[in-house]
Amino acid sequence: MIEGKALTFGCRLTSPFHTARQTYANLAKCAPFILGSTIRGAVLKYLIEAHCPPDRIADLGQLHDPQQVAAYHLACDRDCPVRPFFQHREHIWFTCAALDEEKFGSATRIALSRRTASVAEGAIFSVEMATPGTEFTFEVFLLGPAQTLVDTVKGAVEAVGRWGGLGGHRSVGFGRFELLNGPQVDGFDDRIIRELLSWPQRSSSPTLVFLTPLVLGEEVGLEKLTGEGLAAWLATEIHRIASQVTGDELASLPIERVDFRLKPEFVGRFSYERGLRENRLVAWQGSQMTLHPENEVVLNCVQLGLAAVLGIGEWNHWGFGRFKLQAGVV
Repeated sequence: MIEGKALTFGCRLTSPFHTARQTYANLAKCAPFILGSTIRGAVLKYLIEAHCPPDRIADLGQLHDPQQVAAYHLACDRDCPVRPFFQHREHIWFTCAALDEEKFGSATRIALSRRTASVAEGAIFSVEMATPGTEFTFEVFLLGPAQTLVDTVKGAVEAVGRWGGLGGHRSVGFGRFELLNGPQVDGFDDRIIRELLSWPQRSSSPTLVFLTPLVLGEEVGLEKLTGEGLAAWLATEIHRIASQVTGDELASLPIERVDFRLKPEFVGRFSYERGLRENRLVAWQGSQMTLHPENEVVLNCVQLGLAAVLGIGEWNHWGFGRFKLQAGVV
């Protein structure tokens, strides 16, 4: 297995936090988590501004295609911590951070029109938010050559919490936080072992319970989804993640059929590279899938463990598609 480090950050909000889940006429609902892409984008923005010369930052501002942005950073001749974020093979992974919805509150704000720079029509609206004092945890996995960035990422997270913030309404002080611990640094293989030890007794038909939204790509075909079709897609995704991390020639898991209970919803994220918002159809957290292997064989737990920790599906390296195993079936 590829060598790496697993960083666990324990944090506490020092100001309100909001990221849009659903927006109504006069109410903006808050998602029950901080997206891994939100954390990654804030960390990456800080590192670019701290390490890239102003002329190169200006050049980056003219690029909107993610491949062009990646190529620009990879071609840079400076010894810069930004380059590992854009390697062709993913080396840096961010997880989402769950928020306690029981500690959500709301605030009333006045909307301004970008066109007139004055109060907009229907200006008064309520913003649902995670309140100061709410604690949250997220992980960053630094694999291969990126494992030397432990101190760099730690410093960037501290700076983002103190000065930059996360989520929406940062211009009025939202999204600030403080670190509660070091962070905790473990070997990546130790993190996978800890995940496996937390699972219930192994079953020939394990049930996956998703902790973060799973992006359902076009190949899944939600309207015509079958247990056999989902089984083939899951086997392919788990094999892709496990092969990427281990570097070994692995056999795909022999999943014959999947029983599922999905909670479809749409999720959006802001793409720092493209400078625009992207939306995807997802199976919401709490969605479940029971795997039925061919001939009731016991599935490879290491492949499942890697997929559980790193997630599956599109956007998985930003914390999407993470799951846990539980006993019983859907």
